[in-house]
Amino acid sequence: MRYFSPVWIPLLSISLTAAAFSSTGGSSTSNYNRLSRRVRRVHFPFGLSASSSTAASSAAVTDTTSATSTTTTTTESSQQTINTNNLAAAWEDLEKEITPNDESDTPPAPLLTFYRDTNGWCPFCERVWICMRAKNIPYQERLVSLSNKPDWYKEMVPTTQVPALLFHNSNSDDEPNSRKLVWESLDIMKALDHMFPETPQLVLDTDEYDEANKMNALLNTAGFGFIYASRGDESDENSMVSSQHLQDKKQAFLDALDELERAMVASGGPFRLGNNFTGVDAEMIPSLERWRYQLPLSKGLDILENRPALLKWFQAMDSYAPFSERVAGDEYSWVATSAMFARFFGKEGDPETIATIERSESAAMALVNGFKEAVKDDACEGKFALEAAAKVISNREAIAKDCTNSEPKSQQNIPRAANTDTADKMLYVVAKILLHEDEAIQEAKATMFKDMGIDNDEKLDASNVAKAVASRLCAPRDMSAPAAKILRAVLMIVAERLEE
Repeated sequence: MRYFSPVWIPLLSISLTAAAFSSTGGSSTSNYNRLSRRVRRVHFPFGLSASSSTAASSAAVTDTTSATSTTTTTTESSQQTINTNNLAAAWEDLEKEITPNDESDTPPAPLLTFYRDTNGWCPFCERVWICMRAKNIPYQERLVSLSNKPDWYKEMVPTTQVPALLFHNSNSDDEPNSRKLVWESLDIMKALDHMFPETPQLVLDTDEYDEANKMNALLNTAGFGFIYASRGDESDENSMVSSQHLQDKKQAFLDALDELERAMVASGGPFRLGNNFTGVDAEMIPSLERWRYQLPLSKGLDILENRPALLKWFQAMDSYAPFSERVAGDEYSWVATSAMFARFFGKEGDPETIATIERSESAAMALVNGFKEAVKDDACEGKFALEAAAKVISNREAIAKDCTNSEPKSQQNIPRAANTDTADKMLYVVAKILLHEDEAIQEAKATMFKDMGIDNDEKLDASNVAKAVASRLCAPRDMSAPAAKILRAVLMIVAERLEE
């Protein structure tokens, strides 16, 4: 069975599979250890060892032969023989090396099958996703396109909505060893507690929990009432929305945020009900995460302003591995999607919609310009570098196709590259760099690109490949936010060096 299976969803950005580092629950450490053992055995046909840059510096040149297009060069960092005609075989070798080849490398058998949206944007899916990881339950994923749901899913789930969760062994008294399908996010959260009583119980039967849930529901109502207040009566294109109505909706939202702030102060934090993460936090994060990054752009409103308890809660969530290491989006992804959402859901020609798009794209570009500085040399975590490498290796053909697409359906403001062969070379270079784990950033700064098969006349297009992929990468859909951060940094470092 393949551990990484390529999936391509041609929506906002390149799609990279979510199978590898989400399938074993809340921590990616065991995944990292398994993948790291395999990566340290990777043999590069071009003579570069994958284990570390130290090993790379002493690697012997592999003798590769071909009728044409072979370049041999000695550099300060490594000796390599590049056969550009052998790239397809090189990719195949890398893919084999990240596939389990013995029992010690095989992840635990999944106990659940999680059906979620392809983009990782569904707030109801996000609740369930966090809870599964908080319980550290092995699971596998099936991605469901919301715009084109397959017939088998519509037949399987009565509501036809996501999420749905299949329990491989329900262990019920009346049906032992049976499989059980549950849908509706709150029902799934309760079922997880019931089916796995030895794991942390997240949906609590307390008055405090119920009150917190009610408060969150009111906050969501007020928040979306404020966000969409300017739409008015969409059935009547001539309807007008008064400034007083807009102000009332804004004030109702601010009042709800202030009530949440007071409740968090009273609980002592850092989570909503105190020291421990609960299902209330899982229900809160989907909306608050989006509002944190998108409302400053769309509404000029910072939900964290003068709310230190809410800031403390975000800091706790950002440090909570079941969320931060796979489920969380990142600032760039939410900023970039803000422009897309405005195009999809805003009124055409509306000045507010146009302004939101302009602010979002400007903010996104500023973040792109900072990608190469986002990860310091000594702050590159190997497990996330390997996660990024595995996703690139598994999905290289789809990524190359996307970053050279001359007629993209989304993010048309991002320049694309021209040549898929150059894109393939560039992605191979990036994958090799990422396989240096903790030293990936240092390797990106040291790699000699001519020795990697990229000629002078290909450098500009190769740079465009790197920048396009970095700009199109979306967390959590394509990979975890920490992995995306490292991949973007490597890509932009490489792009800058190619343009020198």
